[in-house]
Amino acid sequence: MRSTFLFALCILIFPLHAQEPAPQTSILTITTRLVSLDAVVRDAHGALVTNLTKDDFILKEDGHVVPIRYFNHDSDLPLTVGLLVDTSGSESDYFSDEAAGSTLFLQNVLRPYLPATATTTPQQPDRAFIVRFDSQVLLLQAMTSSLPQLRNGLRLLSYKPDPLKNTHNGGTLLFDAIVNVCDKVVAKEAGRRALIIMTDGDDNRSVNDLSTAIHSAQAAGVAIYSILYTREDPNYPNVGSAHPSGIGIMQQISHATGGREFIVGRSGSIRQIYAAIEDDLRAQYRISFTPTPSRPHRFHPLDLRTTNSSLTVQSRTSYSTPE
Repeated sequence: MRSTFLFALCILIFPLHAQEPAPQTSILTITTRLVSLDAVVRDAHGALVTNLTKDDFILKEDGHVVPIRYFNHDSDLPLTVGLLVDTSGSESDYFSDEAAGSTLFLQNVLRPYLPATATTTPQQPDRAFIVRFDSQVLLLQAMTSSLPQLRNGLRLLSYKPDPLKNTHNGGTLLFDAIVNVCDKVVAKEAGRRALIIMTDGDDNRSVNDLSTAIHSAQAAGVAIYSILYTREDPNYPNVGSAHPSGIGIMQQISHATGGREFIVGRSGSIRQIYAAIEDDLRAQYRISFTPTPSRPHRFHPLDLRTTNSSLTVQSRTSYSTPE
């Protein structure tokens, strides 16, 4: 985040005679950079903690404690939500359930534009978009605050044909979908950012790998929530297998970006999972700091904790130096 402060230093010279020159104005420009991250805190029982102050947090960048410059509860900032839906053959049985749960979630979480009042400033509307991915990545609904348009986009999950499907020999471009959305759509948005990915965690034929997908999300400051429709055993090995665990992949992505992963059926129904995500988005803290000078696009590890060791902080684990 970049904030520029302009200080106008005006030197007023009272005219002593008719030929006195006009007053002069000099402008001093000071540019500072801020990096912001959103955080959710839970107690030992998993309950959300929403009454903390700045002094309750400790932030480390590259292993060194850095001062927190800005602190606030984040629910007053506009929210950008992207729904990414895996439409490969293994997920086709779940389209109706995904569309119904997503529709209810968007109705509950997206806030409309609120005009200014005598005591408040205008509140910008929350917005969402919908993407499907299988052997290619397709935008079903562009960024909008219109619930009817978003509902129509969700109806296209099982009806919109894929004109290139027969030429790609199948495949699931999970990592490519994350990179494309984060780089081209989400990174341009202000306020809070979240992606909700409905998938089994499998990826086939992506140009990008897991590490690149995670870094793209971290650079865009987006939390990824994974909703897994899968028959995979959660104890499936993550190593020593030619086929990596889809659950393990989504756990890595969600943990590194400050989101969470859920398994439909084991974590509850799709509606219960969406309700938990909604609670997270309403309980966020926003924390900003001045990054250490370094070359642009270099990644730095972050470690955000509380002074109370019994509390758990959910936030992204790295950031990219802004330009």
